[in-house]
Amino acid sequence: MSGAKNCPETPRQKMIGMMYLVLTAMLALNVSADILNGFKLVNDSLSNTLKTAKVRNEGLYGDFKYLADQNPTKVGEWLKKSEIVKAKSDSLYQYIDKIKIDIAKIADGEEGNPDNLENAGNLDAAGQIGIVNGRGKVLRNLLASYSGTIVGLVDDPKMKEEFTKTFETKDKVVNGTKTPWEDQVFESMPAAAAVTILSKFQNDIKNSEARIIQYLIGQIDASDFRVNKIEAMVIPNSKYVIKGGKYSAKIVLAAIDSTKQPTITVGGKVIQNGLYEFGVGTVGTVNYSGTILLPKSDGTSQSYPFKSDYTVGEPSVTVSADLMNVFYAGFDNPVSISVPGVPQSQVNASCASGNLRRSGSGWLITPTKVGQDCVINVTATIDGKAQNFGGKTFRVKALPPPVGYIAYTDASGNPDKYKGSKPFAKAQLVGSKGVRAELDDADLDVKFRVLSFELTYFDSMGNSIILISDSQDFTDKQTQAIRGLSKGKQFFISRIKAVGPDRIERTLSPIQVLVN
Repeated sequence: MSGAKNCPETPRQKMIGMMYLVLTAMLALNVSADILNGFKLVNDSLSNTLKTAKVRNEGLYGDFKYLADQNPTKVGEWLKKSEIVKAKSDSLYQYIDKIKIDIAKIADGEEGNPDNLENAGNLDAAGQIGIVNGRGKVLRNLLASYSGTIVGLVDDPKMKEEFTKTFETKDKVVNGTKTPWEDQVFESMPAAAAVTILSKFQNDIKNSEARIIQYLIGQIDASDFRVNKIEAMVIPNSKYVIKGGKYSAKIVLAAIDSTKQPTITVGGKVIQNGLYEFGVGTVGTVNYSGTILLPKSDGTSQSYPFKSDYTVGEPSVTVSADLMNVFYAGFDNPVSISVPGVPQSQVNASCASGNLRRSGSGWLITPTKVGQDCVINVTATIDGKAQNFGGKTFRVKALPPPVGYIAYTDASGNPDKYKGSKPFAKAQLVGSKGVRAELDDADLDVKFRVLSFELTYFDSMGNSIILISDSQDFTDKQTQAIRGLSKGKQFFISRIKAVGPDRIERTLSPIQVLVN
């Protein structure tokens, strides 16, 4: 390639220029029509794939927005990250589109179309745009920036490595000569080949965009575990202890990783298994404090201080929830109500904002309204007289959203649950019973019923196929579609609608299924 001349050429320079033109013409002749047609076929295929990818990605963003509308606080952090991904992806995609159009204009004139090149074998257009005009270096920097952004949004080492390799722009050494990345892409490259390579970059962008958006959607539930603020918590069985009784408290770190055991100390003494337990005798309030050391991946530890207190008193009424310190509206919450030294048959309780009743040796309460405190008042008959022992106030919350899973039978014949994002044996998948829902909390035995769901997969042409079930079971068409998927393929269970005992219909997070 030559630019404007600043000085007259010598006869030798003219001869070299003429030889370069002859060589360029010979190279153009060597690019056969079959090869150029091959580039066009590949580019057409990539263009069709890109159209499907755009529709797929818009669907993922739609699902993300829907989840954010349902729970802005929980989803907000991940939605902002998805917006960063979308902005970066769209900007880079459009920049590559502009390069393709400019190559086509140089090759075919102002009406040039990169998807229908007339001079597909033109060896000058790509180099003019990518090398002479410097667009190749700009693209190289943009790809590196894009890779750095998306790599920084994931924690999975394999995904980091995948994105890094996908957008690698290293120089190469060919025959002992270092060749810049932009020369590899644009220098002496037929226009059709350059356009096809650029389409491949766009395809990489859309596929990576889908992968990271699916990852971010998956992190919505994970954020329940990895919260923005991690703090130490002291969970006593009760802050009020009977004289002569035993004080027992569980000291934990909220959202702790179960694979990393923290070191807990109280008053300089290490507490085993997080159980702080000792006998008490003196009536009154006692304060105590300590620290939790949580191991980090880099070998260091993060310290979280905590403090709490307990009160030792004379015998009195005890009212505590069997499951936690809140009640759930529309659900039978088990409650223990007792007065030390008084038989259960002589203990009575009432609640104005819920249905409180005996159940076996305990009690069940069904609050009527979310946000309205539930106050349990206790009386006991002693020596034939009813005495008031006060009560306790509980917060009332709505049931947490359940998660969807595919119910199936494992190789040993035992029932199991598949919640996505890992390989699923096709034989077990085909024989599965359908989609079910449950809370991610073993302490709450809440029954949910799946009303409907959608199964989305992609056919051999990359088209998105959606099949709907109006029940909790797979339809015959859905089962047939699953049976036709080969190993390594994936599909999605989305728009899962389920209802619980509170009669509230919820839409659950999608399930990504990897066919093994």
